[in-house]
Amino acid sequence: MGTISVNKLAGYSMVVGPILALVCYFITPGGMFIDTANPAAPGEVVAALQGNATLAGITGILVPVGLIIFFSGLSQFVANMSGGNGHSIARLGTPMVLIAIIGWVVGSGISIGLSNATDPVLGAGPVTVQIGITAVSTLGTILFGLGAMLIAGAASLRDENNSYLAYVASLAGVVAAVTGVIGGLNSDQLELMTMIGGICFLVFTIWSVIIGLSMSSSD
Repeated sequence: MGTISVNKLAGYSMVVGPILALVCYFITPGGMFIDTANPAAPGEVVAALQGNATLAGITGILVPVGLIIFFSGLSQFVANMSGGNGHSIARLGTPMVLIAIIGWVVGSGISIGLSNATDPVLGAGPVTVQIGITAVSTLGTILFGLGAMLIAGAASLRDENNSYLAYVASLAGVVAAVTGVIGGLNSDQLELMTMIGGICFLVFTIWSVIIGLSMSSSD
């Protein structure tokens, strides 16, 4: 059985990981397409999760898997910058992305529990927990946006990367961070900011796929 190089596997990870995470995020109950709910109305989100418990369980598992696969590839991409332009900047962004992913993974796990928390004895408990999940997710958006801005911005300094695409991805990170701040401070804007943030993640995913394809074909 043959072996696969670290770079090639990292490239595949940067292609598969973000696509898997983003698609599952979009079809998560209460999200943008399935039983859409206002994230500022936790009762609506919980109702959507409980009304689609099976799908919520599936996406609650696959989103973390996709994020972890993506981070594996991204960390190698940053490591490849070692000794060259932008490496120190990219290293600063890496832990921000990691902490954001940890927060989202924890939130996904709790959401699986909420989707099955239908016992009346729980009362308003699930709604209260959902408020916490939304807060953690919002903070994750801010951290991921800042990390994406730094990593993509660092990549724009490298000759082997498409600077224009890296600039666009870095800008998407800035916008995502701003949407997180606005949504976190003003719940009336949270739904709109969540939609804009989703578009920013789509842009970053496209950049990640392009980088991943380049890495996987470099060996």
